[in-house]
Amino acid sequence: MSATSDFELFADDLGWTEGPVVRHDTGEVLVVSIDRGHLYQSDGATSRFLAVTGGGPNGATEGLDGSVYIAQDGGGSDRSKRTPGVSGGVQVLRPDGRVDTLTSDLISPNDLCMGPDGQLYVTDPTRPRSRRDGRLWRVDPVTGAAYLITSVDWYPNGIGFGPERDAIYVADSNGARIVRLPFADGGRLGEPETFAEMRDGRPDGFCFDSEGNLIVGVVGTDEGDRGSVAVHDRSGALVEQLFPGSHQKYTNVALDDQRRLFVTDSEGGAILVVHGWPTVGLPLFPFRDAS
Repeated sequence: MSATSDFELFADDLGWTEGPVVRHDTGEVLVVSIDRGHLYQSDGATSRFLAVTGGGPNGATEGLDGSVYIAQDGGGSDRSKRTPGVSGGVQVLRPDGRVDTLTSDLISPNDLCMGPDGQLYVTDPTRPRSRRDGRLWRVDPVTGAAYLITSVDWYPNGIGFGPERDAIYVADSNGARIVRLPFADGGRLGEPETFAEMRDGRPDGFCFDSEGNLIVGVVGTDEGDRGSVAVHDRSGALVEQLFPGSHQKYTNVALDDQRRLFVTDSEGGAILVVHGWPTVGLPLFPFRDAS
């Protein structure tokens, strides 16, 4: 594939942005603001405040009814960012604007996605990142019941499903790789397999396109290298590495059915967009089945 590198500003003044979600009904883009504890939604012309989550909202995904599920890290290891009454877990923004706590059984969630079984899958790394371990959870979006699927000896970050339904992909940030974990009997996870390795930097959030290519937001190294967007083919091989700008932390991506690639420029407090991406996005669950 040959992707354009014409990154444009879509929205700014949003704080430390993460978790871009292209709303299924309107095509507007929702982001969490980690440092502000807010949710915002933008159509590219104007951005509007949606809700206060408190703590450190770190990822988001959408349900069929328009509810938005939020990975809430509770403020992480920085005590100054913690909000009284808000701990690590999963929150949900209801269609009527209420923000409820779905579960607080998790420790410091980072990202989440909906699975083909209608359950939420959540990464829960131990902070700070130097700890190099964490957990993967399955959470019932109705009851909030949380089930620990596995513990890992690496730092789990972004999470998502590719074209197949029998495996889940997770970013191992410290290991600079995307890991594929096949499902075994009873919903257990099999041994992790390295699917793609980053040439430079650490993988954060990612998405897939309709052809099964993997698009990754790559954070630059601690030495100050700028961040990038890496494109890998179905075999995991690197196809292209694009540089949105001079910042270090391009943390997450989302690709819609209009061939718009959205990138969170966390360091710049912004959302960037590329129009005319070569492919459309792979629909996320639960909308993949609904369509």
